[in-house]
Amino acid sequence: MKYRLQSMLSALAPTLSLMVIALIIIVSPVKADYRQHPSAVAVINTLVDKHGFSVAQVNAVLKQAETEQRILDSMTNAAEKTKTWTAYRSSFLSPFRITKGAEFLVAHKSTFDQVEQEYGVPREIITAILGVETNYGGYTGKTRVLNALSTLAFEHPRRSRFFTSELIEYIVLCREQQWDASEQLGSYAGAMGMSQFMPSNYRRLAVDGDGDGDIDLFEPVDAIHSIANYFIHHGWQNAQPVTSRVAVRQDFDVALIGRGLKPNHSVARLAEGGFYPQDKMSPSVKARVIRFHDADGDEFWFGYQNFYAISRYNPRSKYAMAVYQLSLAIEKQAKDNPQVSS
Repeated sequence: MKYRLQSMLSALAPTLSLMVIALIIIVSPVKADYRQHPSAVAVINTLVDKHGFSVAQVNAVLKQAETEQRILDSMTNAAEKTKTWTAYRSSFLSPFRITKGAEFLVAHKSTFDQVEQEYGVPREIITAILGVETNYGGYTGKTRVLNALSTLAFEHPRRSRFFTSELIEYIVLCREQQWDASEQLGSYAGAMGMSQFMPSNYRRLAVDGDGDGDIDLFEPVDAIHSIANYFIHHGWQNAQPVTSRVAVRQDFDVALIGRGLKPNHSVARLAEGGFYPQDKMSPSVKARVIRFHDADGDEFWFGYQNFYAISRYNPRSKYAMAVYQLSLAIEKQAKDNPQVSS
Protein backbone atom coordinates (compact mmCIF):
# COMPACT_ATOMS: atom_id res chain seq x y z
CA MET A 1 0.00 0.00 0.00
CA LYS A 2 2.81 2.40 0.98
CA TYR A 3 4.64 1.56 -2.25
CA ARG A 4 1.55 2.20 -4.38
CA LEU A 5 1.00 5.58 -2.64
CA GLN A 6 4.60 6.56 -3.31
CA SER A 7 4.24 5.51 -6.94
CA MET A 8 1.06 7.56 -7.34
CA LEU A 9 2.69 10.66 -5.83
CA SER A 10 5.72 10.20 -8.08
CA ALA A 11 3.46 9.99 -11.12
CA LEU A 12 1.57 13.09 -10.09
CA ALA A 13 4.69 15.10 -9.21
CA PRO A 14 5.15 16.74 -12.64
CA THR A 15 1.48 17.72 -12.77
CA LEU A 16 1.52 19.08 -9.23
CA SER A 17 4.67 21.05 -9.96
CA LEU A 18 3.04 22.66 -13.00
CA MET A 19 -0.04 23.51 -10.93
CA VAL A 20 2.11 25.17 -8.25
CA ILE A 21 4.02 27.12 -10.88
CA ALA A 22 0.75 28.23 -12.50
CA LEU A 23 -0.63 29.32 -9.13
CA ILE A 24 2.51 31.35 -8.41
CA ILE A 25 2.18 33.04 -11.80
CA ILE A 26 -1.48 33.88 -11.16
CA VAL A 27 -1.01 35.40 -7.70
CA SER A 28 2.38 37.07 -8.19
CA PRO A 29 2.67 40.64 -9.48
CA VAL A 30 3.86 40.86 -13.08
CA LYS A 31 6.17 43.61 -14.24
CA ALA A 32 4.13 45.65 -16.68
CA ASP A 33 6.16 48.72 -17.77
CA TYR A 34 3.05 50.82 -18.24
CA ARG A 35 5.15 53.53 -19.90
CA GLN A 36 4.38 51.76 -23.15
CA HIS A 37 0.64 51.35 -22.57
CA PRO A 38 -1.50 53.38 -25.01
CA SER A 39 -3.50 54.87 -22.13
CA ALA A 40 -0.32 56.06 -20.42
CA VAL A 41 -0.10 58.96 -22.86
CA ALA A 42 -2.99 60.73 -21.14
CA VAL A 43 -1.44 60.15 -17.71
CA ILE A 44 1.93 61.48 -18.80
CA ASN A 45 0.48 64.51 -20.59
CA THR A 46 -1.73 65.48 -17.65
CA LEU A 47 1.09 65.25 -15.13
CA VAL A 48 3.45 67.20 -17.39
CA ASP A 49 1.01 69.88 -18.59
CA LYS A 50 -1.08 70.43 -15.45
CA HIS A 51 1.25 69.47 -12.60
CA GLY A 52 4.74 70.38 -13.78
CA PHE A 53 6.29 66.92 -13.91
CA SER A 54 8.87 65.99 -16.49
CA VAL A 55 8.27 63.05 -18.80
CA ALA A 56 11.23 61.30 -17.21
CA GLN A 57 9.75 61.69 -13.72
CA VAL A 58 6.43 60.17 -14.74
CA ASN A 59 8.09 57.34 -16.63
CA ALA A 60 10.24 56.56 -13.60
CA VAL A 61 7.05 55.98 -11.57
CA LEU A 62 5.15 54.02 -14.22
CA LYS A 63 8.16 51.80 -14.79
CA GLN A 64 7.87 50.52 -11.19
CA ALA A 65 4.20 49.51 -11.46
CA GLU A 66 3.24 45.84 -11.57
CA THR A 67 0.04 44.15 -12.71
CA GLU A 68 -1.72 42.13 -10.01
CA GLN A 69 -4.48 39.77 -11.13
CA ARG A 70 -5.76 39.42 -7.56
CA ILE A 71 -6.66 43.13 -7.60
CA LEU A 72 -8.92 42.58 -10.60
CA ASP A 73 -10.37 39.47 -8.95
CA SER A 74 -11.08 41.40 -5.75
CA MET A 75 -12.99 44.06 -7.67
CA THR A 76 -15.17 41.34 -9.21
CA ASN A 77 -15.75 39.49 -5.92
CA ALA A 78 -16.42 42.42 -3.59
CA ALA A 79 -18.53 41.44 -0.57
CA GLU A 80 -21.24 43.97 -1.47
CA LYS A 81 -21.80 42.02 -4.69
CA THR A 82 -21.51 38.45 -3.42
CA LYS A 83 -22.97 38.35 0.13
CA THR A 84 -26.60 38.50 1.19
CA TRP A 85 -27.56 41.43 3.41
CA THR A 86 -27.72 39.15 6.47
CA ALA A 87 -24.24 37.72 5.83
CA TYR A 88 -22.80 41.12 5.00
CA ARG A 89 -24.28 42.69 8.13
CA SER A 90 -23.02 39.87 10.35
CA SER A 91 -19.48 40.26 9.09
CA PHE A 92 -19.31 43.86 10.34
CA LEU A 93 -21.59 43.86 13.38
CA SER A 94 -19.55 41.35 15.32
CA PRO A 95 -19.24 41.61 19.14
CA PHE A 96 -15.51 42.17 18.73
CA ARG A 97 -15.94 45.10 16.34
CA ILE A 98 -18.66 46.67 18.50
CA THR A 99 -16.53 46.41 21.65
CA LYS A 100 -13.47 47.78 19.90
CA GLY A 101 -15.57 50.67 18.63
CA ALA A 102 -16.70 51.59 22.13
CA GLU A 103 -13.09 51.39 23.31
CA PHE A 104 -12.03 53.66 20.45
CA LEU A 105 -14.58 56.26 21.59
CA VAL A 106 -13.05 56.24 25.08
CA ALA A 107 -9.48 56.46 23.82
CA HIS A 108 -10.23 59.49 21.60
CA LYS A 109 -12.93 61.25 23.59
CA SER A 110 -11.28 64.68 23.54
CA THR A 111 -10.82 64.54 19.78
CA PHE A 112 -14.44 63.53 19.26
CA ASP A 113 -15.63 66.33 21.56
CA GLN A 114 -13.83 68.82 19.33
CA VAL A 115 -14.92 67.24 16.06
CA GLU A 116 -18.61 67.02 16.98
CA GLN A 117 -18.59 70.69 17.95
CA GLU A 118 -16.77 71.76 14.79
CA TYR A 119 -18.41 69.53 12.18
CA GLY A 120 -21.65 68.24 13.70
CA VAL A 121 -20.95 64.65 12.65
CA PRO A 122 -21.66 62.07 15.39
CA ARG A 123 -18.67 60.30 16.86
CA GLU A 124 -20.38 56.92 16.49
CA ILE A 125 -20.73 57.39 12.72
CA ILE A 126 -17.06 58.32 12.34
CA THR A 127 -16.03 55.40 14.51
CA ALA A 128 -18.20 52.98 12.53
CA ILE A 129 -16.51 54.10 9.31
CA LEU A 130 -13.13 53.36 10.87
CA GLY A 131 -14.44 50.01 12.11
CA VAL A 132 -15.77 48.89 8.75
CA GLU A 133 -12.87 50.26 6.72
CA THR A 134 -9.82 49.21 8.74
CA ASN A 135 -10.96 47.70 12.03
CA TYR A 136 -10.02 50.99 13.75
CA GLY A 137 -6.65 51.15 12.04
CA GLY A 138 -5.78 47.52 12.71
CA TYR A 139 -5.57 46.70 9.01
CA THR A 140 -4.97 49.44 6.45
CA GLY A 141 -4.05 47.17 3.53
CA LYS A 142 -0.96 45.44 2.20
CA THR A 143 -1.29 46.15 -1.51
CA ARG A 144 1.16 48.52 -3.15
CA VAL A 145 -0.99 51.52 -4.04
CA LEU A 146 0.93 52.08 -7.26
CA ASN A 147 0.14 48.52 -8.37
CA ALA A 148 -3.52 48.82 -7.40
CA LEU A 149 -4.16 52.08 -9.25
CA SER A 150 -2.07 51.13 -12.29
CA THR A 151 -3.68 47.71 -12.62
CA LEU A 152 -7.18 49.18 -12.40
CA ALA A 153 -6.40 52.16 -14.62
CA PHE A 154 -4.87 50.10 -17.41
CA GLU A 155 -6.45 46.65 -17.03
CA HIS A 156 -10.04 47.34 -15.87
CA PRO A 157 -11.87 48.94 -18.81
CA ARG A 158 -15.17 49.57 -17.01
CA ARG A 159 -13.53 51.66 -14.25
CA SER A 160 -10.49 52.83 -16.21
CA ARG A 161 -11.49 56.49 -16.29
CA PHE A 162 -11.93 56.73 -12.52
CA PHE A 163 -8.73 54.90 -11.65
CA THR A 164 -6.68 56.75 -14.26
CA SER A 165 -7.72 59.96 -12.54
CA GLU A 166 -6.81 58.48 -9.14
CA LEU A 167 -3.42 57.31 -10.45
CA ILE A 168 -2.66 60.87 -11.53
CA GLU A 169 -3.80 62.19 -8.15
CA TYR A 170 -1.65 59.60 -6.39
CA ILE A 171 1.53 60.58 -8.23
CA VAL A 172 0.89 64.24 -7.35
CA LEU A 173 0.12 63.29 -3.73
CA CYS A 174 3.41 61.39 -3.45
CA ARG A 175 5.29 64.51 -4.52
CA GLU A 176 3.36 66.66 -2.05
CA GLN A 177 3.93 64.22 0.83
CA GLN A 178 7.48 63.36 -0.25
CA TRP A 179 6.57 59.69 -0.47
CA ASP A 180 8.20 57.05 -2.61
CA ALA A 181 5.33 56.10 -4.94
CA SER A 182 6.41 52.45 -5.01
CA GLU A 183 6.34 52.00 -1.23
CA GLN A 184 2.91 53.17 -0.06
CA LEU A 185 0.52 50.40 0.97
CA GLY A 186 -3.28 50.42 0.97
CA SER A 187 -6.36 48.54 -0.20
CA TYR A 188 -6.72 46.64 -3.45
CA ALA A 189 -8.54 49.72 -4.81
CA GLY A 190 -5.77 52.13 -3.80
CA ALA A 191 -7.33 53.62 -0.65
CA MET A 192 -4.99 54.61 2.16
CA GLY A 193 -4.82 55.18 5.89
CA MET A 194 -7.15 54.45 8.79
CA SER A 195 -9.88 56.30 6.89
CA GLN A 196 -9.12 54.61 3.54
CA PHE A 197 -9.13 57.78 1.45
CA MET A 198 -8.53 57.57 -2.25
CA PRO A 199 -5.72 59.89 -3.43
CA SER A 200 -8.08 62.62 -4.67
CA ASN A 201 -9.84 62.73 -1.30
CA TYR A 202 -6.52 62.61 0.53
CA ARG A 203 -5.41 65.71 -1.38
CA ARG A 204 -8.65 67.70 -1.06
CA LEU A 205 -10.52 66.58 2.05
CA ALA A 206 -7.90 65.28 4.48
CA VAL A 207 -7.38 67.54 7.51
CA ASP A 208 -4.42 68.25 9.78
CA GLY A 209 -6.49 67.60 12.89
CA ASP A 210 -3.69 67.74 15.45
CA GLY A 211 -2.13 70.90 13.97
CA ASP A 212 1.37 69.45 13.62
CA GLY A 213 1.73 70.68 10.04
CA ASP A 214 1.45 67.19 8.57
CA ILE A 215 -1.67 65.39 7.31
CA ASP A 216 -1.28 61.76 8.28
CA LEU A 217 -4.32 59.53 7.81
CA PHE A 218 -2.48 56.64 9.41
CA GLU A 219 -2.89 58.48 12.74
CA PRO A 220 -6.28 58.64 14.50
CA VAL A 221 -6.64 62.40 15.12
CA ASP A 222 -6.14 63.38 11.48
CA ALA A 223 -8.27 60.43 10.34
CA ILE A 224 -11.18 61.41 12.63
CA HIS A 225 -11.14 65.05 11.51
CA SER A 226 -10.83 64.04 7.87
CA ILE A 227 -13.81 61.67 7.94
CA ALA A 228 -15.93 64.41 9.50
CA ASN A 229 -14.81 66.83 6.81
CA TYR A 230 -15.59 64.23 4.15
CA PHE A 231 -19.16 63.90 5.41
CA ILE A 232 -19.70 67.65 5.50
CA HIS A 233 -18.41 67.88 1.94
CA HIS A 234 -21.01 65.30 0.91
CA GLY A 235 -23.94 67.02 2.57
CA TRP A 236 -24.18 65.61 6.10
CA GLN A 237 -27.04 67.30 7.97
CA ASN A 238 -26.47 67.76 11.69
CA ALA A 239 -29.09 66.18 13.97
CA GLN A 240 -31.09 64.80 11.05
CA PRO A 241 -32.16 61.15 10.54
CA VAL A 242 -30.23 58.56 8.57
CA THR A 243 -32.80 55.84 7.89
CA SER A 244 -36.25 54.61 8.84
CA ARG A 245 -37.59 51.07 8.65
CA VAL A 246 -40.50 50.93 6.22
CA ALA A 247 -43.76 48.99 6.17
CA VAL A 248 -45.13 48.33 2.70
CA ARG A 249 -48.58 47.89 1.27
CA GLN A 250 -49.12 44.65 -0.60
CA ASP A 251 -49.52 46.48 -3.90
CA PHE A 252 -46.58 48.89 -3.38
CA ASP A 253 -45.34 50.77 -6.43
CA VAL A 254 -42.14 48.98 -7.53
CA ALA A 255 -41.31 51.86 -9.88
CA LEU A 256 -40.63 54.08 -6.86
CA ILE A 257 -37.69 51.94 -5.76
CA GLY A 258 -35.47 52.57 -8.76
CA ARG A 259 -31.68 52.62 -8.65
CA GLY A 260 -29.21 54.81 -6.81
CA LEU A 261 -29.20 56.08 -3.23
CA LYS A 262 -29.81 59.81 -3.51
CA PRO A 263 -33.18 60.81 -2.00
CA ASN A 264 -35.57 61.34 -4.89
CA HIS A 265 -39.17 61.42 -3.56
CA SER A 266 -40.93 63.06 -0.64
CA VAL A 267 -42.18 60.88 2.19
CA ALA A 268 -45.71 61.92 1.19
CA ARG A 269 -45.21 60.70 -2.39
CA LEU A 270 -43.72 57.43 -1.19
CA ALA A 271 -46.69 56.91 1.14
CA GLU A 272 -48.98 57.27 -1.87
CA GLY A 273 -47.00 54.44 -3.45
CA GLY A 274 -47.42 52.16 -0.44
CA PHE A 275 -44.27 52.86 1.60
CA TYR A 276 -44.76 53.97 5.23
CA PRO A 277 -41.86 54.95 7.53
CA GLN A 278 -42.00 53.53 11.04
CA ASP A 279 -40.60 56.80 12.42
CA LYS A 280 -42.56 60.03 12.41
CA MET A 281 -41.24 62.08 9.49
CA SER A 282 -42.25 65.34 7.86
CA PRO A 283 -44.18 64.57 4.65
CA SER A 284 -41.90 66.94 2.73
CA VAL A 285 -38.63 65.19 3.64
CA LYS A 286 -37.02 63.44 0.70
CA ALA A 287 -36.05 59.79 0.90
CA ARG A 288 -34.97 56.86 -1.22
CA VAL A 289 -36.54 53.41 -0.90
CA ILE A 290 -33.90 50.82 -0.01
CA ARG A 291 -34.76 47.17 -0.55
CA PHE A 292 -32.67 44.29 0.75
CA HIS A 293 -33.39 40.87 -0.74
CA ASP A 294 -32.66 38.00 1.62
CA ALA A 295 -33.48 34.34 2.16
CA ASP A 296 -35.99 35.06 4.92
CA GLY A 297 -37.76 37.85 3.04
CA ASP A 298 -37.22 41.43 1.97
CA GLU A 299 -36.44 44.43 4.16
CA PHE A 300 -37.53 47.93 3.17
CA TRP A 301 -35.99 51.15 4.47
CA PHE A 302 -35.96 54.85 3.69
CA GLY A 303 -32.54 56.35 3.14
CA TYR A 304 -32.40 60.09 3.86
CA GLN A 305 -29.70 62.62 2.98
CA ASN A 306 -27.40 61.40 5.73
CA PHE A 307 -27.69 57.83 4.46
CA TYR A 308 -26.65 59.15 1.07
CA ALA A 309 -23.70 60.97 2.68
CA ILE A 310 -22.50 57.69 4.22
CA SER A 311 -22.84 55.98 0.84
CA ARG A 312 -20.36 58.43 -0.70
CA TYR A 313 -17.72 56.35 1.04
CA ASN A 314 -18.93 53.28 -0.83
CA PRO A 315 -21.99 53.57 -3.11
CA ARG A 316 -23.65 50.36 -1.97
CA SER A 317 -26.75 50.26 0.21
CA LYS A 318 -25.40 47.29 2.19
CA TYR A 319 -22.28 49.24 3.08
CA ALA A 320 -24.09 52.39 4.19
CA MET A 321 -26.58 50.40 6.26
CA ALA A 322 -23.85 48.32 7.88
CA VAL A 323 -22.00 51.49 8.88
CA TYR A 324 -25.15 53.01 10.36
CA GLN A 325 -26.18 49.90 12.26
CA LEU A 326 -22.65 49.44 13.57
CA SER A 327 -22.75 53.06 14.80
CA LEU A 328 -25.96 52.31 16.72
CA ALA A 329 -24.45 49.19 18.27
CA ILE A 330 -21.31 51.12 19.26
CA GLU A 331 -23.46 53.89 20.77
CA LYS A 332 -25.43 51.37 22.83
CA GLN A 333 -22.26 49.64 24.02
CA ALA A 334 -20.71 52.99 24.92
CA LYS A 335 -23.74 54.01 26.99
CA ASP A 336 -23.30 50.85 29.01
CA ASN A 337 -19.71 51.96 29.68
CA PRO A 338 -19.58 54.77 32.28
CA GLN A 339 -16.23 55.95 30.89
CA VAL A 340 -17.96 57.18 27.73
CA SER A 341 -20.06 60.31 27.91
CA SER A 342 -22.10 61.78 25.12
